[in-house]
Amino acid sequence: MLNFFPNPYPDEDFGSIVYRFFKLSGTPYMIDIMYKLLQVKTIRNRFILPKNLLILLNNIPGKHSYSLDSIVKEHSYLPLMKPFYTDKEYHNILKDIGMTKGRIVVGSDQLRHMISNQVRYCPLCLLEDYQKFGESYVHRIHQYKFVQVCPNHHTYLISSCPECQQPFVYYNRRLLGIPYCSNKHYLPSFAQHTVYTGALEKLIHQVADDTSFFIQNEKKIYIELIRQRYLDYALKKGYISPNGLMKKNKSLKQDFLGFFSVENLEVLGITINQIHRKFAQIYLNLQGNHYNILIHILLMIYFSGSVSNFLNQKMTDTEPFIPFGRGPWECLNELCSKYKQKSIVVCQRYCFRDVIYGTFQCENCGYTFTKKCNRETLQNMDGIYVKDKGWLWEMKEEEVYKLYKEKIQLAQKLNKRNRIQDKKIEIPERNSFAWISLLFQVYSNVKSYKETARILRTTEITVKNILIRHQIKITQLNKSESVKNIV
Repeated sequence: MLNFFPNPYPDEDFGSIVYRFFKLSGTPYMIDIMYKLLQVKTIRNRFILPKNLLILLNNIPGKHSYSLDSIVKEHSYLPLMKPFYTDKEYHNILKDIGMTKGRIVVGSDQLRHMISNQVRYCPLCLLEDYQKFGESYVHRIHQYKFVQVCPNHHTYLISSCPECQQPFVYYNRRLLGIPYCSNKHYLPSFAQHTVYTGALEKLIHQVADDTSFFIQNEKKIYIELIRQRYLDYALKKGYISPNGLMKKNKSLKQDFLGFFSVENLEVLGITINQIHRKFAQIYLNLQGNHYNILIHILLMIYFSGSVSNFLNQKMTDTEPFIPFGRGPWECLNELCSKYKQKSIVVCQRYCFRDVIYGTFQCENCGYTFTKKCNRETLQNMDGIYVKDKGWLWEMKEEEVYKLYKEKIQLAQKLNKRNRIQDKKIEIPERNSFAWISLLFQVYSNVKSYKETARILRTTEITVKNILIRHQIKITQLNKSESVKNIV
């Protein structure tokens, strides 16, 4: 149990909090503090994504304002990335931040190239924090490489003293607690305000503001919203055809470079090689390695002037030009609590010859199906192909199978055809859950694949495959239970 742990300041970098604890603890070596707080033996990566936070949280004494969610949201660099992760990816990263024996690969690798290697300060924030809290600290927003000015004071950031060039670093205990460098030069006197006379200065200021907007609104921004807005704007600009296919990748590249200029992009850290031939597919569709957040911010500025406008500006209705519509779409799983409700927010579209395919998955139950539409007319085609009935369906189906398990096993041993007289039997819709349940019941009575198929108006092979699939699951389950018992 720790004796104390300092309270955090607004937007304070997590490493800055640990450093303040280090100064107050009297411990001579930072690496000892790291092991004491987080049970790690390194101070590399400047706490870009801290790990083993649950160890720290369990050892902070008394009532405190810290939680795993608050540290990640208010003091780590992950919120800028969160809108570009799926919920599953984000929760996996959170799990590793809480407790892991290994390295946090996903978030850490993608964030590292965005964070400055040197600690950076706004000279006016140094003075303002000192006057308000009695000490200065490291602001998280100032550490992103492409944020070159303070969003609050519009002054250029500094990573060393302009007078003596003394750098500000973590490793040799030179983080600033007062608005002076280690040689006693008064840093607020070097504050240099941005001038909005040129395109570059305006762009630098806009990028800083939009980065701050992303961090402050990360809970309201999600990957499906960004993907949909890209689709709307790309349709409006003509980069995507009405059938959903990219048709002017080269035009987008030329327009993008012409809008910002190569020179201005290089000042922000974007090289011409990053605007490659698959630029549009990767970033507009959010596929593959699309995690350069600066490029997303610049694309949003290109389309609408700012990130806020991009996400909130009302667009002319593009619904008729989008295959399967803008969504959300209905879940078709009759067992799902959101059955027939528009709960599906993602549609993955792809094209083959004259047909566009859309794949839909319900987050609530895992039910996944595919629809088709004509590439030219965008009219939906008949038929829905179920790719995966999902975990909820399989669990419920397994429960029904177990009710008839012993009778089914006995029927397979006897394998006698017990033809029943034709009578009016109400047959549910084929492949519905009620139909599957009836299949188990009928087969346990008639003891024949062929007779079951006749009654349910399906094929013998269909009946056989359904029963065998469940027998394999039961066998695997029994094996796993036997192994647990041995262990």
